[in-house]
Amino acid sequence: MSCDTDQLELRDHRFGRINRRMPIGPVQWPFHDLFWVHEGRVAIDFPELGAKLELVAPAGVLILPDTQFRGMTLGAFATASICHFTMTGEPTGPGYALPNPDEALHLQNLIRLAMHLARRDRPDELPRRKRLLLSLLDGFERGSVPAATTADEDRLTIAWTQAGQNLHRMRTLADVAALLGISESALRAMHRKARHTSAGEHLRELRLTRSEELLVSTDKSLATIAAEVGYGHAATLAAAFRKRRGKTPGQYRHWSNPFA
Repeated sequence: MSCDTDQLELRDHRFGRINRRMPIGPVQWPFHDLFWVHEGRVAIDFPELGAKLELVAPAGVLILPDTQFRGMTLGAFATASICHFTMTGEPTGPGYALPNPDEALHLQNLIRLAMHLARRDRPDELPRRKRLLLSLLDGFERGSVPAATTADEDRLTIAWTQAGQNLHRMRTLADVAALLGISESALRAMHRKARHTSAGEHLRELRLTRSEELLVSTDKSLATIAAEVGYGHAATLAAAFRKRRGKTPGQYRHWSNPFA
């Protein structure tokens, strides 16, 4: 982007948890909205554009001013941040931009630093915060708004819904691909083209999100939960959970039920 810090005006920068009882919008802001999912999955719908996104952490979207959107979590809850700002001299909406491929994790680290500086709210750090935001914006592709939903996207949605309802049978991506009658490599390519994410990461997130729900809402053992979400062993689930969530399943269960 050609914008400089003099063209930026920082507004809100917040972080929190959202759940199914707290839908997003519908809303249409007169400023830019950098929405980022740190944990979980969130669906964002752009009615005017005929486009839908499924954001699987770490992932986000830069929503341009005057763009109508709405959203909801796809699991029990998600943690997300927003950064609202105005940027003169840049195009307005309707429209949005997506992160550059394979840069999401690096962008998330920059967003966490931006939140840290926002919480300190020191006047002498305002120029630094603006420079950091410009660095973040460089990580988004301009003109990345997709066309209306394609037949492949509709097929993917149906297949992933079926997979999510039968995770105990989805041992590998090949099982998901079989729902579509295609090869595993074809599924990977189709998913990457339609969702801009990895099919393997998507399946992993389905398993972990369902694990979260079972940890919070039941007293089932880790071995039982692992079998229900498609892992062969409790240790495999525990390792994946800790790597992606930063907590062991036991710690997560206690954290989600602090009075248990």
